[in-house]
Amino acid sequence: MKYLSILAIFIMSTSAFAGDARPVDIEKYDSITGLYYKGVITAIEGKGRLSSTRSACTNLAIFDPVKETTTLLFKEQQNNGISFIIFEDGYKESSITFNGAHYSANYIQNNTHVAKREPKNKLLVGVNRYASDNYELMLFVSDKRGGQLKHLVTMPAFANWHIDVRNSKIRVVHQTGKGIRVESYDW
Repeated sequence: MKYLSILAIFIMSTSAFAGDARPVDIEKYDSITGLYYKGVITAIEGKGRLSSTRSACTNLAIFDPVKETTTLLFKEQQNNGISFIIFEDGYKESSITFNGAHYSANYIQNNTHVAKREPKNKLLVGVNRYASDNYELMLFVSDKRGGQLKHLVTMPAFANWHIDVRNSKIRVVHQTGKGIRVESYDW
């Protein structure tokens, strides 16, 4: 009986914590276009007996303050959750600046001695995907208004990626046994 009580408490606490996961909160202004990006948070019903409802950032609303219009980036909600958006927002000290300082160390590389130019009219969006016990990341690119949305790549969790700013490429790096394979996409 004691073990059943402990098991019941474990199951209830696991369900409670699973439902408490907080979605990524996306809320950014683009200093170049003035566009406002806001993540759309949706309650997602879990599947199975022990699953609970969770929240996820399932779409991206793009608000144009000049036209007073809002558009959604995706036609269908992304139930596994949008994890980030990245866009260029300026030029400073021979490098391109981006919408989030924390992106610079991990995902923004080769960003020194860049020739002066206007920020690109591009938006990079990362969407999580959980497929049969595997976590994957899907990368999408569009213009800053959400037009011309294109799926670039779906990669496993252990792959690395970054924006190669000087060469205007998105690089995806896969480990292949004793070597690597690099895929490049236009940025």
